[in-house]
Amino acid sequence: MRRVLLVVLALLAWPAPALAHVTVLPETSRPGQTLDLTFRVPNERDEAATVRLDVFLPPGVPAEVPDHKGWTVSRVGDEVRWTAEDGVAIRPGRQEDFKVRLGPLPNAPRIVFKSLQHYADGQVVRWIQDSGPDDPRPAAILDLGGAKQAGGGPPWALIGAVVVVLAVAALLLVTRRRAARSAE
Repeated sequence: MRRVLLVVLALLAWPAPALAHVTVLPETSRPGQTLDLTFRVPNERDEAATVRLDVFLPPGVPAEVPDHKGWTVSRVGDEVRWTAEDGVAIRPGRQEDFKVRLGPLPNAPRIVFKSLQHYADGQVVRWIQDSGPDDPRPAAILDLGGAKQAGGGPPWALIGAVVVVLAVAALLLVTRRRAARSAE
């Protein structure tokens, strides 16, 4: 029983990818399409609100950025900047969705949207790594192939579900064996 618990605890302690980062929805599209994107921005910090977001769009791709209530929207080249007005911010434990209409999308396997998340205390988190979602600071990635690209990282949700099922099965097996031994 102790071994099973130790294995389960070790698996649960395994490092996972960053979960609270800027993401883009939908996650997939096709080259040539024009679509409405949502950049979802969670505030993962307990002590400071998010007061600004900078998202870097692909060069040369037309974009429309609608107004966002409580936020000032500005564009400089391919950068979109949302700045919170007084009294408005993404509070700790909350999230905010920012919209962009983008397209037609380029003929490429994916688009990487690097972003900077600015906090009220002056800290800036750079969501700029583009090898996949298991990076410590992953950029938002829009897959233009309609399926996950090679090197996009393992399917963490599926791996986690399999680990939990195996752990429960092992625990049940050990419990049954002990019950059978004590019945003898």
